[in-house]
Amino acid sequence: MLVGALAVFTLVALMGLAMICDVWAGRPVGPAYPIVHGVASLVGSALVIVAALAGDTRLYLNIGMAVVIIGLGLLMGLTAKKGKRVPRAVLVAHVGLAVTCYLALGFFAFNPSATLI
Repeated sequence: MLVGALAVFTLVALMGLAMICDVWAGRPVGPAYPIVHGVASLVGSALVIVAALAGDTRLYLNIGMAVVIIGLGLLMGLTAKKGKRVPRAVLVAHVGLAVTCYLALGFFAFNPSATLI
């Protein structure tokens, strides 16, 4: 289950990186692209939640971070939809938490008996 979630989040990370590259190069991001990015994130989150409900309590950290990451993503989407520029602090927080969450998930997926504490 965790390896599947990690695979989905790898695709999500690549989509996010592609969006950042487009913005950096001055190209507009397609309107459907952030939606696909968000839906894929929700699919990966659902896989993590199922694994946590099956008894893997290590994943509570990931679920907590995902709630904040998703909230920041929604804030960025609503800000962009209004035609305003997304604050850098929100973008950096979204990306930083996402990378941390991804690394923790990878650690747990490839080290089934490992804990953070």
